[in-house]
Order: sequence, then structure tokens, then C-alpha cells
Amino acid sequence: MDTKQDFKGLDGAIAWHLIERQAENWNQVGEMMNEWLKANTPTKEWVWLTAEDADSIECWFREEIENDRFSVQNLISRIEAKLKEKNA
Repeated sequence: MDTKQDFKGLDGAIAWHLIERQAENWNQVGEMMNEWLKANTPTKEWVWLTAEDADSIECWFREEIENDRFSVQNLISRIEAKLKEKNA
């Protein structure tokens, strides 16, 4: 059975009824539900750090080293927080 369906913009409840009728087994149900999810999940382009962001982190890094407070975990946390902020 051909399980290809254009799910873009299709309401979840309607999609479920189509899937329920077309799928021959639970594997197909899962595959079709994943197709619906993929078709209806907005995509957003990843935003990377700018040169200004990198400079800011570098300044923080230098201050931490000068004051003997630097740790790799803090650096990772700082970079992660900035990326989360930009990609929220």
C-alpha cells in the first residue's frame, strides 16, 4: 500500500484519521506520523555567533584567566548561553 500523503498544513486529528485508515501496521503508523510531524514542524536557520559575540566572550575569558577564575565548564556554559539566546 502506498502511504505517501501530503501532510503539510493538515490538522493533527485529520492526519490521524487518514493514517489510521491507510496504514497496514504499526510501523507504517509510526512512519506516517513522523512524516506529518516533519511536514508541520517549522524550521529555523541556525544563528551562529558573530565576531562581536566572539570578542565579548574572549574579553570575559581573558578577565577570568587574569583573576584566576577560569574553568572550561564556565567557558562552555558562556558559549552555550549565547547560542541559546540567539536561537531561541
